[in-house]
Amino acid sequence: MNSAMRGGVDLSALANKVVKEKLASTSTVQVDQGKRVKVPALLIELNEANLKPVIELSSIVPVVVSFYAQDSADSLALNSKLEKLALSSEGKFLLAKVDIQANAKLAEAFGVQIPATVAVILEGEPRPLFQGDQLEASLADFVGKLVEVASSQGLNGTLEVDGEAKAEVEPQLSASEQAALDAMDKGDFGAAVKIYEEELKQNPGNELLAERLAQVKLVERTFNGDIEKELQVDPASVSEAMRKADFHLAVGQSEEAFALLLSWFDKGNPEERKALSSLFIELFTVVGKSHPAVTEARKLLAMKMF
Repeated sequence: MNSAMRGGVDLSALANKVVKEKLASTSTVQVDQGKRVKVPALLIELNEANLKPVIELSSIVPVVVSFYAQDSADSLALNSKLEKLALSSEGKFLLAKVDIQANAKLAEAFGVQIPATVAVILEGEPRPLFQGDQLEASLADFVGKLVEVASSQGLNGTLEVDGEAKAEVEPQLSASEQAALDAMDKGDFGAAVKIYEEELKQNPGNELLAERLAQVKLVERTFNGDIEKELQVDPASVSEAMRKADFHLAVGQSEEAFALLLSWFDKGNPEERKALSSLFIELFTVVGKSHPAVTEARKLLAMKMF
């Protein structure tokens, strides 16, 4: 069993205990003959308020649950791939995404401690699948086999999205964005970085592009590393501290990453402080300007700089 999962959870009990009085009195799931189910979308943000209908759906199709954090580039990249698979699955599974920072109780109920963790719910029973980002081809093969196994167990229904709702969830990707995703799927993160850099030159001030560029750069720096070993390193230099901070952020530990960089800021020479400042800006973009960890780190960094 994956170390990120601490065992099975009875979601029926969870619905009664944790979500009591928060669930709608009637379900939004409409089932007709032949296990064809009408739903608002093929991918959703899972929280306590919509847990009940998701539990119901897991008796019709497998529900893949992806746990992510806004400051975890790996989990966001994994979500993008799972979203693409869900939208092209012809309704054979539902993708439920859980922001572990906004839904801490729900993540805890699943036994999930770190982002980029994926589980599946089959007939109300959650089961761990894997942890960490995956290549799209491998992920597609894995999900295909998961659907086959679920179908052999009687979970062979089909989800149908009503017209307007379907239009809302269809991804609108530009040619360059698709090219960047294709490059990342091949493991060529350098090419993806160049694509986003060029896009940003053409669209200066575009915060979404800046965020994607920062995320891809982080993935490029951490993709081939051994996370457990990297996080055990006791930095002896600014460069080692910067590398360890990247891996902290890769697993969603933004506070730890910023605290480490701040502890080395005063020790650095002018060039090292400049490098630290640049990394701070990039990691702030990955996490998000409004995130509490960013707000606090900005304040502390400003005190050190001035």
